[in-house]
Amino acid sequence: MKQEFEMTEEQLQAIYDISRNQEPVIYVGVWMGLGKQEQANKLWQIMADEMGFVWDSVEPSSKGKKFFLAEPKLIVVPKTTTEISMDKFDTLGKIVKQLESCNYECEAGCLTNNTAFMKLKLMAKN
Repeated sequence: MKQEFEMTEEQLQAIYDISRNQEPVIYVGVWMGLGKQEQANKLWQIMADEMGFVWDSVEPSSKGKKFFLAEPKLIVVPKTTTEISMDKFDTLGKIVKQLESCNYECEAGCLTNNTAFMKLKLMAKN
């Protein structure tokens, strides 16, 4: 779902500068060798990184020239150490259950006395 964003006067001026075939003052040096459309796309990509939206989802807003609608970027919250640990033990537990359902048999043979498997099983219980 799109949300409304507001650009600064400087960003709006940069868009105007591109439309007039001028190098935007606040983004000097970024545009060398780019055509007008490429410059506009580059500006929207820079603004998207600064403001947190998907650059190619932009559409006009009815509020005025400085406003636009765009899809916000998804914010991925890193897992905590506890969550990582819980995931690890959950995964270990699933591996142990799968091996137990195979009666401790695998391509290498029986695992009942396999020290690596026993250590894995112990880790999964903690």
